[in-house]
Amino acid sequence: MIKTPYTVTADIAKYEGETFNPTPNRAYLAQKKLEIEKLNKHLGHTLLDAFPLVEELSRYCKLEKTNDIRQIATQLEEDVAILYNGRLVSMCFCFPSGFNPSEKVGKTFMEMHAPVADRQKLDRASDKVVEMISKPGALFRRYVWTLTTSSELSRHPMYKQYEPKVTTVHNLYFRKETQTTVGYGDGRTTFFFVKVEVEPFTKLSDEMQSYRDWE
Repeated sequence: MIKTPYTVTADIAKYEGETFNPTPNRAYLAQKKLEIEKLNKHLGHTLLDAFPLVEELSRYCKLEKTNDIRQIATQLEEDVAILYNGRLVSMCFCFPSGFNPSEKVGKTFMEMHAPVADRQKLDRASDKVVEMISKPGALFRRYVWTLTTSSELSRHPMYKQYEPKVTTVHNLYFRKETQTTVGYGDGRTTFFFVKVEVEPFTKLSDEMQSYRDWE
């Protein structure tokens, strides 16, 4: 997951396992529902012709049939999105990492990553990546991580959150996104599942325990 030096690449890998957690944590779901109550339409959107695909997503997740992607997102730990013919057609991210999810819908895979720094490698690989992840049954996983002084799961820009300077490892956090994709249907559709986790830096591993008393 962690590579040094850090670079932005299309570093997806084939994956075998669950696309989403079938037994989600209730406290985590409660936090997602709270975000929906506060920001609602600013967390996602669905294009008019994509409602049938949302219904297919609910069926894939073995949930009650719905064309409201927010209902799906609040029943899973993972945030969800749908890519069709290389374009984002539906999305609900309760815990976005510094962007407004509703503004992403309608954009191509390349356009979605436009704000990402050092994204040239992503641009060059975008068409190939879309083709790979859209193949029926294709399952891939990718990790994105950063260090932050914010312990909040949501980094939605509407919150205008303040991140204090790093003064000690005790106020440093490891923010991780586990991104899982599955190709669905006729080879033009991809379901995205993104789980956000934030952990204190000092709890990352046994090796980090030695830093607990460092100031």
